[in-house]
Parts: sequence; C-alpha cells; structure tokens
Amino acid sequence: MKGSDLRIKLLTLKHHIHQQLLEFLASPNAPIYLKVIGVSLVFFLFILFVQIVSLIWTLISYHRDPIAYLREYYDPLTPRYVDTSDFRTSDENVFDLNAYREELFKLNEFNTYLSDQLPINRKHKDPRSESCRIAAKRLPQDSELASTSIIIVMYNEELSTLLRTLVSIVLNTPMESVQEVIIVDDKSSRDELGRRLDKEMGQFPFVKIIRNSKREGLIRSRIIGSKAAVGKVLIFLDSHVEVLEGWFPTIVARVMEDRKTVVCPVIATIDHTTLNLIADKYTGIWGAWDWDMSFRWRPIPPREQQRRGFDDSAPIRSPAMSGGIFAIDKEYFFEIGAYDPGMKIWGAENLEMSFRIWMCGGALEINTCSFVGHIFRRTGLVTQTVTGETALQQNTKRVVDVWLDEYKDSFNAAVPSNEKVEGGDIVSRVLLRQRLKCRSFSWYLREVFPDQPRPERDFVGFGEVRGPSDVCLDNLGPGVGHQVGVFSCHGKGQNQFWKLMASGELVSDNLCLDGDGENPRKIVLYECHGLRGNQQWFITEDNVVMHGGSGKCLTHDGKFLQLLPCDMTDDRFKWKFAAISQDVLKKFHVLYAKQFGYTTKAERAKKEAERKKRKEEEAKKRAEQEKEREKKRAEEEAARKEAEKKREEKEKLEKEKAAKAAAEKEKDEEEFRKWRAEKQRLEEEAKRRREAEDEDKRKFEEEQRRKREEEDKKKAEEERKRREEEAEERRKFEEEKRLRQEKEAEEKRLAEEKEKEEREKAEKENKEKAMEEKEKLKEETKAEDDDNTQEEEAVIEKDDNDDNDSAKDQPEKEEDNQEIVKSGELEVKEKLDLNSESDQKGVVDDEMKEFLAWKAAQKKKLMN
Repeated sequence: MKGSDLRIKLLTLKHHIHQQLLEFLASPNAPIYLKVIGVSLVFFLFILFVQIVSLIWTLISYHRDPIAYLREYYDPLTPRYVDTSDFRTSDENVFDLNAYREELFKLNEFNTYLSDQLPINRKHKDPRSESCRIAAKRLPQDSELASTSIIIVMYNEELSTLLRTLVSIVLNTPMESVQEVIIVDDKSSRDELGRRLDKEMGQFPFVKIIRNSKREGLIRSRIIGSKAAVGKVLIFLDSHVEVLEGWFPTIVARVMEDRKTVVCPVIATIDHTTLNLIADKYTGIWGAWDWDMSFRWRPIPPREQQRRGFDDSAPIRSPAMSGGIFAIDKEYFFEIGAYDPGMKIWGAENLEMSFRIWMCGGALEINTCSFVGHIFRRTGLVTQTVTGETALQQNTKRVVDVWLDEYKDSFNAAVPSNEKVEGGDIVSRVLLRQRLKCRSFSWYLREVFPDQPRPERDFVGFGEVRGPSDVCLDNLGPGVGHQVGVFSCHGKGQNQFWKLMASGELVSDNLCLDGDGENPRKIVLYECHGLRGNQQWFITEDNVVMHGGSGKCLTHDGKFLQLLPCDMTDDRFKWKFAAISQDVLKKFHVLYAKQFGYTTKAERAKKEAERKKRKEEEAKKRAEQEKEREKKRAEEEAARKEAEKKREEKEKLEKEKAAKAAAEKEKDEEEFRKWRAEKQRLEEEAKRRREAEDEDKRKFEEEQRRKREEEDKKKAEEERKRREEEAEERRKFEEEKRLRQEKEAEEKRLAEEKEKEEREKAEKENKEKAMEEKEKLKEETKAEDDDNTQEEEAVIEKDDNDDNDSAKDQPEKEEDNQEIVKSGELEVKEKLDLNSESDQKGVVDDEMKEFLAWKAAQKKKLMN
C-alpha cells in the first residue's frame, strides 16, 4: 500500500470517528454519563498523544545536539544517602531534621541540605552593567574565540554543587569554543564521587575526568590538569561556583588580545547559608593583601578609577588575585612557571602567582563584565601537613622567601611564627625568577601597588599586639560592629594582625578600632572614616594605648576590650606591638602628644617628685586626722556600750513578752486541735449514718425491684399460657373446620358419582329401548316379499353397522359431556374465586367472628 493511500484511509477513519462522536454527543437520547465518559476519554487520549510527541521530540533533540538538550532540559535529581538512624530522637518515629541539616552543614561548611533541594540548572539575573552589554557586542563572534580548556579540581566536593557548576557552564557558555572540561579528582574519599560521578558525567560529552592515585592537593592537581589540557586558553574554576551570563567571551577575548594578561572575573559571593547570589557590591573593589600575607578586598583607589576613565566596563589592573579563578594563555602559563609544585595542598598560591605575573612582565586584570558566583564556606577547611604546620604557613613561607626581598623582615615582624616554619627547597623558584629577569618587590610596590601602606613609612606599630596577662589583641572574627577582645597569642597574624597608622587609626582587616567613651565596653570595628574622634588612638613610650575620643586607656576584662581611666604605671594598660617604627613614632608623638596630654619622661619624673611630696604631706595630715578620729571613736565606743545595755534590757522584756504570747498561742492551738478532732469525729459519725441510711434505702429499693420483676414474670407467664390456650383453641377450631370442609367435599363427590350413575343408567335404558325397536322393526320386515329379502338384509346389516358406530361413539360423547360439565364447573369456580378475592377481607373478618363466637360457646359450655 502506498503512503498516500494509507494517509487517505487514516484521514477518512479519523473523519468518520469524529463525525460519529459529534453525532453521539449531540444526540438527545444518549445518557449524560456516557457523554461525560466520552469527553473524558477524548481528553485523556489527547494528553497521552501530547506526552508521546514530547518524549519523541526530546529524544530527537538529545541525539541531534546533546549540549542544547542539557542547556534547555537538564535538571537531574541528586538524592544523597545519610544514615538517618543517628538523627532519631528518643521517640524512634520522630526524625530530627534540624540535626540532620546541621550535620550536612558541617560536612561541607555550607548549606548542603538546601543545595540538594535547589535546581541544578537554576538561572540568575544578569549582573552586568549596561556599558558591559554594549561592550559585549564588540567582542569577536563565538566561533572566533580561541579553543579553551576549563580545569576544575575537586576533593570531596558536594555532588549537587559540582553538577550545578557544570550545568551553569552549559547554560552560559558558547560550547563551540570549549574544547573540554577537565575535572581532576584529588583522590576523593566519598563513595558518591566514584561510580555515580562517572554516571552523571556521562551526560556531559565534553567532560574528561582525571583521578589522582594519591592526594596531591589543589595546586599540584591544577598542574596535572593543565598538562592534560589541549585548549589554547586555560580557565581555572573552583568546584563550587556558578558562572553567569556573558562570563566567557570577554575574558577569553582579552587573553587573545594580550597573551601576557591574566584575567580574573568578578568573584560574586554565594551565601553559604541561603545560597543566594550577591553580585552588586563586588564591582568597586580590587584584590589586595596585608603584611601578614593574607588576601584582602579593598575599594579601588581614585588613581585607578581615573586610569579607567570611570568606565564600568574597563578592566581593573588588580595588584592580586583572590584565588584560583582566572583565564590565562596556556603557553604563557608554563613560560612563567605555572604553579609552584613545592607548595602543599592550597593557600598563598594566589599571591605567589600575582607577584610573579606583575614582577616578571605580565599583567593581572579583573574583568568587570565577567561574573562567577562562588560559595565561600562558613569556615575554612585547613589542611595540616606532616610537620603539624598548616599548608598555608608553609606556602606563605615560600612566597616570602622568594619574592619579598628586603620586605621579608616586615612580614617576619608581623608574623613571628614564620621564622620557625620550614618552607622547603626554593632553589628552583629562585632560579626561575632569575631566568625570567623579574623586577624587585620595591618596584612592585612603587609601580603596581603604590597605595599599599608600608611599614617604614605609614605604620607606628604593626603585627601582633601583646597585652596584659600575656594575651593578644584579637578581632574575634572581622565584621562591622563586631566587638573586639583578646585571645591567646598564636603568632600567625590574621585576626591578630594590627596596624597603628601614622594618622592614629588602629586597623585590622581594613576596619578601624572604634571606642565609645560613654560606654567603656563598646569597643568595636567600624569602617574607617578618617575623622579621628572615636577612631583615634595614641601609644606612649611606656606602651600605654590611649583613646582620643574619651582620654581613657585601653585594657581588657579577660575577654573583651574596655576603656578605663588611665594610670601610666599600671601594667593593665600596657600593650606591646610586635614591631615599632621609631622614626614614625617620633613624628607621631610630635603631632599628637599635646592633644593627649602626653609628657616626656623628664617631665613625668618632675611630676612624680611633686606627687611624692604631696603624698608625704597628705600622710602627715592623715596621721593627725587619724589621732582625732581615734579620740572620737573612744567616745563613740562608750556611748555604744550604754546603748547596748539598754538594748539588751529591752530585748529581755521583749523575749519574755514573746514567750508568754507563744504559750497562749500554743494553748489556743491545742484547744483548736481538740475542737477540730471532735468536729471530724461528729462528721465521721454523720457520714456513717448517711451511709447506713443509703444502704437501707438501697436494699428496700432492691426488694421492691425484685418483687416487681417477679410480678412481671408471673404476668408474662400467665399471658404466655393465655396465648397458648387461645392458640390451641384456634387450632381445634381450624381442625373442626377442616374436617367439616372435607365432609362437605366428600358428600359433594358422592352426589356427583350418584348423578353420573343415574345418567349412565338413563343412557343404557335409551340404548336398550332403541335395540328393542330395531328388533321389532326387523320382525315386521321379515314378512315382506322374498324378492326384497336380500335388500332388507342389506339394509338391516347397514343399520347394524350404524348402531355399532353409534355405540362406539357413545364413550366419546360421554367424555364430551364430562368436559362440558368440567368447563362449567371451572367457570363457576373462577367466578367464586373472583368473588372470594374481592371479599377476602370480609371473609377473614367473618372467620374471626365465627372463631370468637365458637370460643364464647366453648367457654359457656365449660361454665355449664
């Protein structure tokens, strides 16, 4: 059959079914429920057809273009298995969901439970400015971009965040420019990152998984991934990010434009609790660092804004990169030494690469038109090395020894524990710096980061600040409005790294220490405003820290800072900076000593002598006053004894009175107890009488109830016997009636038999009479002529035959007569039955009357 013929037949069948259905629905005779079933069936078939078509289209789409399919449809479920038996309360049927969520939170230090619930392919609002969107139109076409390898290193990463990272790449990246996505698994220990990860990655044809045979760490794993990459441009991403719209073309185009430029996107925060994206506040800052070698975000200085022409889409020439999210030319990456393979796990590699890029002829930019969201964990996951030191300390040691030159001493002063850390062999990195002819660190500070405060120029003191009781000033976790206190000194900088600026500001993590003179315990961190006041501090030659806003001195209560009136000789107010710049300190004292009322040591000695003299005079005066007070005390003692005697007599009288009152009270209480006991006894007797009366009443009622039950039982028995007698009498009456009816029926039967016998006798007499007449006729005809003898005999023979026939027909006639009689009787019976049916009720009533009359006669008979 040809295709066109089949199509015509199918259309004809469809038209016929459609016509029949319309006629059925329009028919007024069709039941309503059948119409409803018909319409429902049609609707169900239509939905089924749509689902089948959608499924077929999805399969076709996936086979034609898997990337487009993932971009539009991919949203896998990622259920995780955790032994929930650990989260049962005392009631085994109750599941502690909050404890379960917190356990998952501790697993990754972000809201893992929420991450598993969120869609894998969620989309975010485009955070780019209008100028960025305009600039994007001038970029090369997607097909003209260099081939790129995206490298992601992960260790025990949460599967939902890893999948969200990959799907965000699919959704927001021109995949024709992506050569591959390399996932380096640094020997993860979680089962779900084994076979299940391979199964999930099977849906991404562009993903290549490299599994380390041993734990290499983030830095070495990135080197492994970069060596396996085949793209011309390398993009390093973390495993818990989400790239946003337009992130890819602008950074790859910039690397293509200048191969020695390393480009970082804007790193937007994904909140570790809510997993919401916060992108708007990160476009006005750049990457910086502090002298304890910790990375810091700082506002872009005016000179850089002016260089950019105040254009939001212009790149920022940043002194440092925040971490490992950047794009770089692959050849240039290996030319400048890739990552330092001597570094452990992770930490400080971003600063090492930042210094190396700038000092060795490259440039580092933040592209404000490229955004990547990153989950910053609640707390950092610090990895210990075999020596007990953190990988961050060892890596920082290597950075300082290779790149900081003469400023190494400034770092050691800020972080005293650095001198005890072993950084390992750095010969290869020093030779690399020489081979690349890299510039000095002074050049870096002068040309790249002139805005960085320097110890020899801008700091009065810096590093750890050791206070009373051998504890150190600690910001206890930086944050605006966060209360500052003290903590055990650890010598690692970070929360205990402070800078007393030449302007008098005491700074930690870009925030200034702010004190409230009216509230001595309200000492917190606030954004630096440069107006001095509550944020101005002064340190004396004796290491006493004074507050400019209140004139009080800084101390602590063992946990938090507080301001108290100053005492220059009290060790509670003395704080010692790890490093002091003497030249800056002298200038500092010249500028602010008078404001704080600070004097030199000679002036303090003179004032001390005057204070001692005043103290001696005050002691003499106090002795005379003491003698006078002693005399006055003796007089007061005599008066006191007299008053004591009177008081004792008064107390004795009061005691006697109290004893008498107590005795009377005891007597009253005894009488009250007797009265109450008698009352209770009478109440008990009354209660027993009531109970006895209640018992008699109950027995009387029980006896009455029993008598009533016996009477009721007797009456019921009499009623039962009466009914049985009536039933027996009725049975006898019915029996007599039945016998009477049988007798009447027998008499009627006998009458009918007698009537039948009489009828048969009459018929027989008639027949005999007819025979006699025949015989007589036969004799009369015998005397006729002989000539007619033969004819007469024939006639007689014929008559005999007729008689025989009539005799034969006689039983049949009798049967006919009986049938006629029976039909008559039946007709009469039918009439009687109709009459009996119409008068049935009357007959029943008559029978009842007859029965009652018979019963009355029987009773009368018995009475007689």
